[in-house]
Amino acid sequence: ALETSRDQAQEEYDAIALALEALSSANDTLQQRFSPALGRRAGEIFEALSGGRYHHILLDQSLQAAAEGPDAIARSAALLSQGARDQLYLAVRLAICELVLPAAKQVPLILDDALANFDDQRCAAALDWLLQASRERQILLFTCQNREAVYLQNRENVHIISLREHDWH
Repeated sequence: ALETSRDQAQEEYDAIALALEALSSANDTLQQRFSPALGRRAGEIFEALSGGRYHHILLDQSLQAAAEGPDAIARSAALLSQGARDQLYLAVRLAICELVLPAAKQVPLILDDALANFDDQRCAAALDWLLQASRERQILLFTCQNREAVYLQNRENVHIISLREHDWH
């Protein structure tokens, strides 16, 4: 009975070891294929959001981000200003959405207070980028602030709904 129990435990161990090996291989493949594409696209978005101040985003194996400006010096996200760091992480999130949810799939992008900590200049740059992206997919931007609505007012294909106006709870 002990030998049977040991053999069953060994089989389970071998199956788990094989599964871990397969997961590790899949993770390596994902990093090799997805990470460069993600870094490239996030860098393009970050360049637009930052007004050209940063040109590239570098992602390490654990997807920790660093920004590279025209001086070609990589700066860890921790060394950026809070505003630049927020832009960087928004760029990464938007790039992930583009890569995982291609526009051809018609999946809307939903953002909830994604620009809340941006100053007015960064907010305007992000809204301009989102307006451009909205040509490819529907974007729903929820915010507790009024400045986004003011900035987007009277823009083509922008619909602003204020829950306060309708007294919704």
